[in-house]
Amino acid sequence: MRRTLFLTIMLVFLSCAVMEAPSGGPKDETPPEPAGILPVPGSAGVDRDSSIKIAFSEKIDGDSFKKLVQIYPSLEFDKMRAKDEIFEIIFRDELPETTICVLIRKGYTDQHKVKGKREINFCFSTADSLDSGRISGRVFFKMSPDSTGLAKLVSVSDVDSTGDLTRAPESRMAFCGSDGSFTFEALPTNGTMFRLWALTDRNGDTRLSPGDEFFTMLEDTFSLTSGMPSITGLEINIIDPDEPGKIEGMIDDLTGFGISPTARFEPLYEDGTPLVVSADTTGSFILLAIPPGNYIFTAFIDALVDSLPGTYTDPDDSTRTLAEPFSVYPDTVIVSPGETITLDPLYIQMDTGKDE
Repeated sequence: MRRTLFLTIMLVFLSCAVMEAPSGGPKDETPPEPAGILPVPGSAGVDRDSSIKIAFSEKIDGDSFKKLVQIYPSLEFDKMRAKDEIFEIIFRDELPETTICVLIRKGYTDQHKVKGKREINFCFSTADSLDSGRISGRVFFKMSPDSTGLAKLVSVSDVDSTGDLTRAPESRMAFCGSDGSFTFEALPTNGTMFRLWALTDRNGDTRLSPGDEFFTMLEDTFSLTSGMPSITGLEINIIDPDEPGKIEGMIDDLTGFGISPTARFEPLYEDGTPLVVSADTTGSFILLAIPPGNYIFTAFIDALVDSLPGTYTDPDDSTRTLAEPFSVYPDTVIVSPGETITLDPLYIQMDTGKDE
């Protein structure tokens, strides 16, 4: 009670301590900063009739908050309003008896239209205690930390029959830091099953924009319990589904032709273009910028110099046609987006060819 009274007095004090540029002075370019929050972040036993009040460092524009506030679990607002530097969220109904988390995305403005530069994220509980679960990790894009990354936690019960996480309502959302790190705090430890996915939120609207933004889903399902209340060190690497891969390998030429062997990758998708590269004098080859997909790999001696394993004319008898020595890799080569594949050596011998 005393702490609440103290914070209320603080909010009243802050309402008088408005930062304004003096008349005729320099233009206000200082972003608004939160200076106090009620209910107190991390508190429990909060009155279920409570509203949420946030004091800022200067007078704010209440309209700028309208599309930036998200509450978990989802609750209906009666109104959102601002008076000077105090922003208030009033709920339509009594708050449920549970942990409640508030996320205000950056972009809210002061009365001089200067935008806030950081998200506001806090939790409190109307129950006797705050949920203690925690999940943390990092989001990468093409193996580099993604500061624009956005992680979303989805309850398995909210995923429809298609299994499409991108359409399911998130149970919680976390913005990534400059190093790609994210953290979900105050999660339930009652065994609720979650899935986790992340996107490159380039436009900052928290929704996936297909074609412009990319995403990755973790296959594992997560749950937190009192015995295991936290999961840390998760890594989500987002790759453009069209990101080319790379294949490297070795062709061991036992034919004695004295011609550098050729590697040919025949795509197993319609209208795909075969990819051909010559090995160096050691038999090594590297194929860059190979589109994701499945390929048949054939190594051969390209005696006819047509980039195809076929036949050539016997130099000792022009009436004879000989098969170019070749060998087919025993497995389909599967290239995932952005993947580098190192293949086992493939051998070419004279007896792999046939006369025609």
